[in-house]
Amino acid sequence: MAAAGGSGSSGEVDAGRAILAIVSGWLVPGAGHAVLGRARRGVVFFALVMGSFGLGLAHDGRLALYAPDERFLSTLQVIGNAGAGPIDAVARARVYGSVTYLRPEASDPAYQHVIDTWRDRQRSAVSIYGTAYLWTAGLMNLLLLLDVWDIAVGRKD
Repeated sequence: MAAAGGSGSSGEVDAGRAILAIVSGWLVPGAGHAVLGRARRGVVFFALVMGSFGLGLAHDGRLALYAPDERFLSTLQVIGNAGAGPIDAVARARVYGSVTYLRPEASDPAYQHVIDTWRDRQRSAVSIYGTAYLWTAGLMNLLLLLDVWDIAVGRKD
């Protein structure tokens, strides 16, 4: 399969390498660029995404929870958070006590701690900034995955 409009070294797209780069880039932000031979760029992207994610957590950012009554927006928010990679699941486990993506019913006593944590973080004076940092980290990493794809298929040098 020839690279469309690209100037790859062999003119062929190595699908396995492209997929490896994308998966690596999602698992560890910046790793996709490193797999493609752009290690310095990968380190910078790792620092940007993880720095943004860390600032989000430090500023009481709310990790989005899917709410059936707000399907569209809450789905976009969860995707934005999950774009940061597995670090999102680790953060959820630490913040909410479990890796949860669903907003529990207020009447469910088993998940009252999730609701309480969500509300406590919302009351923080800097929570809105933290939430923006968290979404920025996830969305930035998703854009970086598109960049990895463009590099892998030869559309970008």
